[in-house]
Amino acid sequence: MLRTPWGDADALRERRLPPGRSGDRDAARRDQRERLLAAMVASCTRKDYEATSVEDLLRIAGVSRATFYEQFEDKLDCFRAAENEIVAGGIAAIADELGGEGAEPGRPPAALAAFVRVIVAQPAAARLCLIESYAAGEAGMEPVRRAIDWAVLLARDAAQQLPDRAELPRELLRGIVAGIYQVVYARLLDRREGELPEMVPELWDWAMSFPAPPQPLRRPGRLIVSRPIAEAPPFASYSPEQRIIRGFAAAVAKKGYPATTIADIAAAASISQTTFYEHFEGKADALAAALDSSGAQLLAAVMPAVRRADDWRVAVRIGFEEICGFFAAEPSFASLRMVDVYGAGPEAIATRDATGREIVSRLLRPPAESERQPSDLMIEATVGAILGVFFEAIRAGKSAELPRLAPVLTYFSLAPLIGAEEACTVATSRGRAS
Repeated sequence: MLRTPWGDADALRERRLPPGRSGDRDAARRDQRERLLAAMVASCTRKDYEATSVEDLLRIAGVSRATFYEQFEDKLDCFRAAENEIVAGGIAAIADELGGEGAEPGRPPAALAAFVRVIVAQPAAARLCLIESYAAGEAGMEPVRRAIDWAVLLARDAAQQLPDRAELPRELLRGIVAGIYQVVYARLLDRREGELPEMVPELWDWAMSFPAPPQPLRRPGRLIVSRPIAEAPPFASYSPEQRIIRGFAAAVAKKGYPATTIADIAAAASISQTTFYEHFEGKADALAAALDSSGAQLLAAVMPAVRRADDWRVAVRIGFEEICGFFAAEPSFASLRMVDVYGAGPEAIATRDATGREIVSRLLRPPAESERQPSDLMIEATVGAILGVFFEAIRAGKSAELPRLAPVLTYFSLAPLIGAEEACTVATSRGRAS
């Protein structure tokens, strides 16, 4: 049985009302609509959104093509209708846990547990919203983004009721929500959502490990940019593949991955399409190369500077300064890795995430046995938090300002391990001093 919020997907055709005996016409239309929404969940689970056709929906739901187009404009319109109803149901479940008067301490963790219960009870619907929505483009992602914004406001309200958290910066709240999202996304992608309920206590402990910083998290000194941000490094001029990779990233940053064509890439790279095909089989091949190359360049920019630091805490700050500086200097790569990759599908996202886990794992594994070692779940949630902070800034067109986020990311990563006071001191310091 494939469960959906509108019933068993395998029994939808059996629900059809006999011709001429439907009685209430409005009720019949609602039933047809629900069967189509359930069919969308089923088809996305079995085939994914890209491979789903209107014909698939008609077959699963047992409705005519004319009936479908009476209800929806096209496949995307049907997807968004299903997504909106699923998201609304999840929000309602969380709101129920937060209802009532007063600020009871047990309500916020109960809301997290309620969210997880919704995921586990309806995994196919959850995958439609949290995984397949990326394949549906900007329109498909918009309901989920609205839900995340709502969750950030919810986190702010909950924080204001808790000691030492009333003044948490928005970036930290966004990071906490994004970290939880990353953990849920990974379990849904691997169809391991059954693991989530037992993770709720540790996730909540992680979310509660960020007191408000004792002083503003600001980068000391003046931000100096020594060259134009969009300028490519000299070696790219001598490598046709690098030229194409950079043209690919620039084209995708402008139009999004699904809408970008080979002609767009060739124009951005100032090459012919023949030259493109001399080096890459197609757009997917160029995407894989761009993620591989930009990830390798990111590691090369970050890790040598990190290794030269004598103190691992300072190395964390230096690491985030280098990451932010790299993305500020490479806005197309920043957009590709932090925003546009979501339109390229789960495999591309997993490739991107692997680099993030490698960097964060290296930064947050203290060498001394006396230091608190982060758990694998803490590393995973921290990576998600960092990705969420970058996503919001880059999507807002603020790539040039990313170096100002280095103190926030440093504090976020260190506070659960060494405490707020010391983490804040490290985050707002300069140079290589301990």
